[in-house]
Amino acid sequence: MDIIGHRLDSPRRLYAFEELILLPGLARMSPREITTEVQLGDLTLNAPFLSSPMDTVTEAKMAIAVASNGGLGVIHRNCTVEEAAAMVREVKKAPADSGNKMAVRDRKGRLAVGAGISPLDTERAVALAEEADLLVSDVASSYNVKVIEGAKKVIKATGKKIVIGNLGTRQGVLHTIKELGAENVAAVRVGMGSGSICTTTDVSGVGSPVPFATEQAALALSELHLLDKIPIIADGGLRHTRDIAFSFCLGASLAMLGNLFARCDESPGERMTKDGKRYKVYWGMGSAEARKKRLAVDRYQETKGKDVNEGIKMTVPIEGTAAEVIERLLAELKITIGYIGARNIKEMREVAEFAVRTAKEPKEGS
Repeated sequence: MDIIGHRLDSPRRLYAFEELILLPGLARMSPREITTEVQLGDLTLNAPFLSSPMDTVTEAKMAIAVASNGGLGVIHRNCTVEEAAAMVREVKKAPADSGNKMAVRDRKGRLAVGAGISPLDTERAVALAEEADLLVSDVASSYNVKVIEGAKKVIKATGKKIVIGNLGTRQGVLHTIKELGAENVAAVRVGMGSGSICTTTDVSGVGSPVPFATEQAALALSELHLLDKIPIIADGGLRHTRDIAFSFCLGASLAMLGNLFARCDESPGERMTKDGKRYKVYWGMGSAEARKKRLAVDRYQETKGKDVNEGIKMTVPIEGTAAEVIERLLAELKITIGYIGARNIKEMREVAEFAVRTAKEPKEGS
């Protein structure tokens, strides 16, 4: 095949969330009967949500709130190892109400917490592995020889499984899992360049939107007979419950949320009030603001001296507590699960039927 002249003959179609719609199925259960429980390694999550390891989203206060309400907070790594370890310990020392059936706990009954790491920073991973329940690779693209080799060192040094990612293609998932060994992978985090404050694709022209990346990962895991053993975490641009539902129908079982949790009272970051409404500052981890705080060069590129921003700064309205946001997301997700004829998150991918909107229909009366 000639190199030039064929690559655009049959380009793959990458759908955005806004272009998709789920068709109704035979509903069998009421929302109250539907379960949203999912397994992530040794942890049982009652709410399939992880708060993103971003410095304007997840520190100890947010991680405590998310774990108390059924999900898992992942502490960011835009800080010193000592600061990250202190935040993990703070979560572990938080009072865990024994009557709270939603809370996600470790084997000792303490609240569970994850920690973002770089596969190129074994020292940080080892320090956090002592207390954190989950180590989450936090790089823009882990389909990278140096990142994969680094992940091998982290796995060997900590003796723990890690969440790999981010990945965006079938071949990327296949290659990475084969290199690391399925027994060492806790989950696969997918999506590249589609976050609300991520400009990687705008800057580089490279990316993999979450709907495409999720289905690609599901195809790879199915090929390896691991779809029911290694969960997929959809990550990036999940702004509505429908986006989370679409991701689950395409093969994911967990959603990593940045923008939605940034809007919670418990998220860190600068606050402001305008016209009686509360707002906070939210930025991408590749933004100038985050890089000024701590230049994590290895997140995007290993070469020193890189000076390219891959994220932006914005303000978002504060919409309430994490408990309130999670309660709303679960209620809306259960409605979708019921409408398509499923009983739980796993069944969503088995019964879902998609259609594509060629044009957005105006609502009646508009």
